[in-house]
Amino acid sequence: MKTWQIEIEGNKHIVDVQNSSFLGGGCVMLDGLRTCEWGLSVYGLPAQIKFEIQGKKAEIKRKGFMANTPVLFLEGKEVS
Repeated sequence: MKTWQIEIEGNKHIVDVQNSSFLGGGCVMLDGLRTCEWGLSVYGLPAQIKFEIQGKKAEIKRKGFMANTPVLFLEGKEVS
């Protein structure tokens, strides 16, 4: 699981990626609500997951080949 706390125009948001390294399925939670989900996959985390946060384009990409390390991008910029 990976969690980011971000602020957009004075509003705080929490993005959680919950995935099972054993089963490969998981979901993205935005402020406690399920935003995206995926099923079983030999690759684990999908290559990219697109969604919106407060009307802004957000994307989670997995880092590295066959890696399950998620990286969050907001409007094309990496969020640390």
